Amino acid sequence: MIDPIQVEKCFVSDTPRMGATGNPYIEKHYTVYKGSQRITAAVKMGYTHIEGVVINEWCLFRKS
Repeated sequence: MIDPIQVEKCFVSDTPRMGATGNPYIEKHYTVYKGSQRITAAVKMGYTHIEGVVINEWCLFRKS
């Protein structure tokens, strides 16, 4: 891959969280670090799969 989209894996909490208005907060599993405009353009063109790289995968196995 040449200049892939960079994605970070988020840490999802086991306890439910509430937003500012009292609505339940839906936590994301992944967030785009670099290349979000390319994702928007690909979705508009009808692509269903986009290649990317998880950039913080190494720290998922650490226990703090």
